[in-house]
Amino acid sequence: MDKISFAELWKKSGACLKNRWLPAIGGCLIACAILGAAGSLAGFFLFPLTVGVMLYFLRQNRNDKCSVGDIFEPFKQYWRMIWAELRVAIFIFLHFLMLIIPGYIAIYRYSLTYYIMLDEPALPVRDAMKKSRDMMYGHKIQMFGYSILLGLFAVLATTLTAGIALIWLVPFLGTFTANYYLAVKADYERKNPPAAPEN
Repeated sequence: MDKISFAELWKKSGACLKNRWLPAIGGCLIACAILGAAGSLAGFFLFPLTVGVMLYFLRQNRNDKCSVGDIFEPFKQYWRMIWAELRVAIFIFLHFLMLIIPGYIAIYRYSLTYYIMLDEPALPVRDAMKKSRDMMYGHKIQMFGYSILLGLFAVLATTLTAGIALIWLVPFLGTFTANYYLAVKADYERKNPPAAPEN
């Protein structure tokens, strides 16, 4: 992803949220409240809600029509999302059994799986994971670096504001991640154009 720098993604994410902070914050607060009240075990079965937050930011970044209600849309594909959550978790766990580094590689390798599933509702989970692996080829180190930078910023902002900054930080991170996916997808499609139809 040579043409999309961290600074450009940061700037674009801020622009995407301009005049849209309120619904973005509202959607994140609703999702966090539900997941927090449910607890970790029940939260596993409410995972489509997390994917719904991704869907909201994906549509926002594409300037598609979006609303807070989008966070519940992935429940229409409930078992597909639950299976994806379980399958990705198993693959990452198996990689961690080998060593720490392969485990983290797997995290970034399959990090785009849910975005791909949102873009391609008919795509099997296995194929979505494979596509995520292919799209992230050559980008895992970059995404790791970006994660470190965002993590340091989150720690600093949260510490200085006693956690209050999280109200704005969570939507911004969601927007940034969605923008990263769109940039990687564009780079992948540029390098792998669809085959010309046969005559």
